[in-house]
Amino acid sequence: MTVRPTRSDVFTDRAIFFSDCRFWGKVLVVALVVARSAGPAFSVSAAEGPMQQTLTNGLTVVLLEDHWHPIAALEVCHQIGSRSDPYGKQGLAHLLEHLTFPSPALRHEGDTRPTALPGRAGATTNHDTTCYSQRLLSAEIARALAVEAERMATLRVGPEDLAREKAIVIKERRQLVEGDTWRNVLEEVDNAAFRLHPYRFPTSGWPETLEQITLDDVQRHFATYYSPANAVLVAVGDFHSQELLVFIEAHFGKILARPLSTPSAVVEPAQGGERRLLFAPLAAPRLVAAYHVPAFGTRDHAALTVLSAILAGGENTRLPALLYPPHLAEDVGIEYSPLNRDPGLFYIKVALGSRVDFRLTGEAIDDVLWHLREDGLHPDELTQAKKRLLLDLFRDQSSIGARARRLAQYGALSALPQAEHYTDDIRAVTEADVQRVVSAYFSPENRMAGMTGVVHQEGARRHKEGHAQ
Repeated sequence: MTVRPTRSDVFTDRAIFFSDCRFWGKVLVVALVVARSAGPAFSVSAAEGPMQQTLTNGLTVVLLEDHWHPIAALEVCHQIGSRSDPYGKQGLAHLLEHLTFPSPALRHEGDTRPTALPGRAGATTNHDTTCYSQRLLSAEIARALAVEAERMATLRVGPEDLAREKAIVIKERRQLVEGDTWRNVLEEVDNAAFRLHPYRFPTSGWPETLEQITLDDVQRHFATYYSPANAVLVAVGDFHSQELLVFIEAHFGKILARPLSTPSAVVEPAQGGERRLLFAPLAAPRLVAAYHVPAFGTRDHAALTVLSAILAGGENTRLPALLYPPHLAEDVGIEYSPLNRDPGLFYIKVALGSRVDFRLTGEAIDDVLWHLREDGLHPDELTQAKKRLLLDLFRDQSSIGARARRLAQYGALSALPQAEHYTDDIRAVTEADVQRVVSAYFSPENRMAGMTGVVHQEGARRHKEGHAQ
């Protein structure tokens, strides 16, 4: 006999929110993209597939031609993220990203680098990687590559640069994290969900840890991790691969190879029971549940991706359909990335609705998971979830920037063939696969739950009940 979990076994995970207008907008875009797409990387007028080459100094180069428009996208990703930060100096990788991405107005005297980066440029640091992006006219690609080669080869910073960028990072954190309820919740949940693994620490660090970082720390981190053999360079766009490869070899090939640092393996102990975190009592009511899931490369990542679309891939999917009508939630969604180098988290994130009832909201979420595990899927539910995921992918692939970013993410994991097999992996997921991952990972014992606004909500309820009496 199947024993159903008690109503107290409830909660959620991190989320990106979806809406019907966003979904149907994608349908129109994808109709055009799919009609014109060709090649495994879903480009409009691309070659058969990406060309991959490894330079003598170890740099991985991936080139994908697309001659539809006279534009190009570059991604240079280094296998260094917040997981590599020394303990007590969290935020070092992100700070190094800031220091290697200066404003042209702040260049040093005698700096021979190009006076400005062509097109649009940006950079981002996550747990596992630091990536530099450029979107530009294809006529400017040689100049942009020269900038990236200089960035990889040389770090030119002084005490004034370090102090300035520390202040900028601290200001960013106050504006983007400390001033945002969701980011606060997710940061606290991460910190409580992991005991040993550096995924527990925020990429930005804290003001206290940033103040501990010295110029020697920055220079040592650069020398250790900004090695050609620790990076992947991806170019997508209107160019000829063989000609561009000659230019890349001329600029990047002369960068000296440096010994690679072997990343230390951190094994996170099994959680062994649900953890709950109640904080920020006066904040807006939010509920997050984070479930421990495997690292990239397991057979479960495709099933977990499909599950994310089943749970919250649109207005009529499982969680919105149950939580929106009784006003238990005003926003709900899933955030899950299968591209973590180590085991990570699958988040369901709920912004509670006007009814503000944590108990009923949690029960509803557990009810959804229980029915998925025990009863399986509705007719066509699996097919519709896969369609939504593929529509998302095809829409993204209409952008050369998105294609370059995707190839760089997989390249940093030494898994470029798997990028090409993504659609096959999604299509191969079965109902049994979905039920299996729900059973394997979505139990209360494997969950970290975080709630804000609890005391405020309970006080308001008691106030209402008092008036009713």
